[in-house]
Amino acid sequence: MKQPTSISRRHFLGSIGKVAGSSVMLKAAAAIGLTMTVSGCGASNASELPPVTPPPTDPVTPTPTDPPTPPPAVNPDPRPSDWPQGSGNNRTVTILGSGIAGMTAAFEMNKLGYQCTILEATARAGGRCRTIRAGDTIEETDSVQSCQFDNDPTLYFNPGPSRIPHHHDLLLGYCRQFAIELETFTNENRAALYHSTNAFNGQPQLARRVIADSRGYISELLSTAVNQNALDQALTTQERTDIIEMLKSYGALSPNSSYTGSNRAGFEGQENTGGTGRNTPIAPLDLTEILNSDFWQYQTSFAETINQQPTLLQPVGGMDKIAKAFEQQVADNITYQAVVTQILKTDSGVRIVYQDQTGSDVVVESDYCICTIPATVLKNIDADFSPAHQNEIDNFNYANPCKIAFQSRRFWEQEHNIYGGISWTNQNITQIWYPNSGFGRDQGVIVGAYTFGSNAGDSFAILSPQQRLNTGITQANQLHPQYGNEVTNGISICWPKVPFQLGGWGTSAANNLLNADGNIYFAGEHLSNLKGWQEGAILSAYHAVNGIVERDTML
Repeated sequence: MKQPTSISRRHFLGSIGKVAGSSVMLKAAAAIGLTMTVSGCGASNASELPPVTPPPTDPVTPTPTDPPTPPPAVNPDPRPSDWPQGSGNNRTVTILGSGIAGMTAAFEMNKLGYQCTILEATARAGGRCRTIRAGDTIEETDSVQSCQFDNDPTLYFNPGPSRIPHHHDLLLGYCRQFAIELETFTNENRAALYHSTNAFNGQPQLARRVIADSRGYISELLSTAVNQNALDQALTTQERTDIIEMLKSYGALSPNSSYTGSNRAGFEGQENTGGTGRNTPIAPLDLTEILNSDFWQYQTSFAETINQQPTLLQPVGGMDKIAKAFEQQVADNITYQAVVTQILKTDSGVRIVYQDQTGSDVVVESDYCICTIPATVLKNIDADFSPAHQNEIDNFNYANPCKIAFQSRRFWEQEHNIYGGISWTNQNITQIWYPNSGFGRDQGVIVGAYTFGSNAGDSFAILSPQQRLNTGITQANQLHPQYGNEVTNGISICWPKVPFQLGGWGTSAANNLLNADGNIYFAGEHLSNLKGWQEGAILSAYHAVNGIVERDTML
């Protein structure tokens, strides 16, 4: 009996190329996230493949193809339950910054017997973890905006972190510990839109149509290869049968393995007949248009990546519920409006100089320092870091995201059946987020842009706040023609222009900053494997605390 043999994806697609043609094979390969050299597949005309545009860098998904998870930058650190109680022995620690990393470090070190002081440059705790409501202000290096939303607790905007993956167990553990109520964050919504100016005559397409038809075409292509025995030397008869059945299920193929459309994509008239159309499946989109749209490079696989998979969560009433809960735990440790001007090592520890709100210099000496100040800000502070540490600080890169939010009648729910989720466009606004709570209310806050790609972020950073709103409305009108007539009370934030942040999240690889510089330790999401996530900030705090605890227990 013939033994089952293994088959590489390269050879599998090479066989498809022999049956269906190299151009189709290459496009199918790209559509399902596979890449290979042209010569390795017997292809002869790579020019037929649409150019691949690198995806924007988001803290969630650095590439569209789910690369292998890199090894941890540092060994996993012990967690609070593993640290010996009383190990602090009243030693002093100055923590620079009251973001999630700084407050986590203080909260855990207080329990160990350390005496912590947090120096916070602004008048509030939380760093990038904040929520904007009526009357709040967003200060940038060259502007100040006041939020004009109606005074309604359901109308709010999270300009920084906005979602929590279900496997970020450290952050979720603190939410339970601090009694923070959570609700579902809808990340992917098949009723939302995909839009490309390069395909479908610039008309937005329902996500469910693009996804259903893409799967159908891919499945038909692979099924054709199997049925024509192109893989006869690679698959057993049973394997071939199983693959055919799998493809029928995956792609909603007909009994003869062809794709002619599917009710997964919806029904004729469903969007404009008050929901009465439920009989005739909508015709499939043209495959060439799907390929030209580039949706398959990033959008359709977005929710497959580990940090975007359902279920995602959010605090009820705004992300700052987390920051405020931490703040309550360490309020006695925080000195606000303390702008650090010097970080210096001493024979016995660390000396920090800061300016208080009156402009007076204040000196704090302590046994240790945990510095969570973003590298974009830290590089301009007088310090005697080692050359290796200073060099890494000076050259650490950050993303430059911008977000725009508007108050609006919930036309997306009332007229388009969109309840939460994200629409995509290849314009600079990149994404439109629909609110994930308050369903059925008249008013909501829609995030009209999340520009996490470098070029898109730069394009908005050079604009005035009003110009950002105008541009956001113009581009969003391409997805929702009524958008400009509905939205009001806009507000925006460009993180590279926010004082004491000057960036969204770290993008450089951390090396020297993972190690102490004398008695100075470093923390922050930029020093974790989960850059841009609050879970990463917590992990980095644990790493710094663990370094100090290990050092003290060896004394």
